[in-house]
Amino acid sequence: MNKRRVTLNLDLDVIEALESVAGESMSAVANEALRRALERKAHQAALRDWLDQLDEKHGAPTTEQLAEADAFLDALERADLDESGAA
Repeated sequence: MNKRRVTLNLDLDVIEALESVAGESMSAVANEALRRALERKAHQAALRDWLDQLDEKHGAPTTEQLAEADAFLDALERADLDESGAA
Protein backbone atom coordinates (compact mmCIF):
# COMPACT_ATOMS: atom_id res chain seq x y z
CA MET A 1 0.00 0.00 0.00
CA ASN A 2 1.24 3.49 -0.79
CA LYS A 3 2.55 5.57 2.08
CA ARG A 4 2.86 9.30 2.60
CA ARG A 5 4.84 11.04 5.31
CA VAL A 6 2.80 13.29 7.59
CA THR A 7 3.52 15.17 10.77
CA LEU A 8 1.35 14.57 13.82
CA ASN A 9 1.42 16.20 17.22
CA LEU A 10 0.77 13.46 19.78
CA ASP A 11 0.58 13.43 23.55
CA LEU A 12 3.82 12.33 25.18
CA ASP A 13 2.21 9.28 26.82
CA VAL A 14 0.95 8.12 23.42
CA ILE A 15 4.42 8.48 21.91
CA GLU A 16 5.94 6.54 24.80
CA ALA A 17 3.36 3.77 24.35
CA LEU A 18 4.07 3.63 20.62
CA GLU A 19 7.80 3.43 21.26
CA SER A 20 7.34 0.62 23.78
CA VAL A 21 5.74 -1.80 21.31
CA ALA A 22 8.54 -4.26 20.67
CA GLY A 23 9.18 -5.57 17.20
CA GLU A 24 7.03 -3.07 15.33
CA SER A 25 7.75 0.35 13.96
CA MET A 26 5.97 3.33 15.48
CA SER A 27 4.44 4.03 12.08
CA ALA A 28 3.03 0.51 11.77
CA VAL A 29 1.49 0.59 15.24
CA ALA A 30 0.05 4.08 14.74
CA ASN A 31 -1.27 3.17 11.28
CA GLU A 32 -3.07 0.09 12.61
CA ALA A 33 -4.53 1.99 15.59
CA LEU A 34 -5.79 4.80 13.34
CA ARG A 35 -7.22 2.29 10.86
CA ARG A 36 -9.16 0.54 13.64
CA ALA A 37 -10.39 3.85 15.07
CA LEU A 38 -11.62 4.97 11.64
CA GLU A 39 -13.32 1.62 11.03
CA ARG A 40 -15.05 1.89 14.43
CA LYS A 41 -16.25 5.42 13.61
CA ALA A 42 -17.59 4.27 10.22
CA HIS A 43 -19.37 1.34 11.88
CA GLN A 44 -20.90 3.65 14.50
CA ALA A 45 -22.11 6.04 11.77
CA ALA A 46 -23.69 3.14 9.86
CA LEU A 47 -25.37 1.93 13.05
CA ARG A 48 -26.75 5.43 13.77
CA ASP A 49 -28.11 5.60 10.21
CA TRP A 50 -29.75 2.17 10.59
CA LEU A 51 -31.31 3.17 13.92
CA ASP A 52 -32.61 6.38 12.32
CA GLN A 53 -34.18 4.29 9.55
CA LEU A 54 -35.83 2.04 12.13
CA ASP A 55 -37.17 5.11 13.96
CA GLU A 56 -38.63 6.44 10.71
CA LYS A 57 -40.23 3.11 9.86
CA HIS A 58 -41.46 2.01 13.30
CA GLY A 59 -41.32 5.15 15.42
CA ALA A 60 -38.88 5.98 18.18
CA PRO A 61 -38.62 3.50 21.06
CA THR A 62 -40.56 4.23 24.23
CA THR A 63 -38.87 5.06 27.51
CA GLU A 64 -39.74 1.56 28.72
CA GLN A 65 -38.19 -0.06 25.64
CA LEU A 66 -35.02 2.00 26.09
CA ALA A 67 -34.82 0.95 29.75
CA GLU A 68 -35.21 -2.70 28.76
CA ALA A 69 -32.47 -2.33 26.15
CA ASP A 70 -30.16 -0.67 28.69
CA ALA A 71 -30.76 -3.50 31.17
CA PHE A 72 -30.08 -6.08 28.46
CA LEU A 73 -26.81 -4.40 27.44
CA ASP A 74 -25.76 -4.08 31.10
CA ALA A 75 -26.36 -7.82 31.55
CA LEU A 76 -24.28 -8.60 28.46
CA GLU A 77 -21.46 -6.41 29.76
CA ARG A 78 -21.54 -8.12 33.16
CA ALA A 79 -21.46 -11.54 31.45
CA ASP A 80 -18.47 -10.46 29.36
CA LEU A 81 -16.67 -9.27 32.49
CA ASP A 82 -17.48 -12.53 34.30
CA GLU A 83 -16.15 -14.60 31.40
CA SER A 84 -12.97 -12.58 31.08
CA GLY A 85 -12.31 -12.62 34.81
CA ALA A 86 -12.15 -8.83 34.91
CA ALA A 87 -13.44 -6.94 37.90
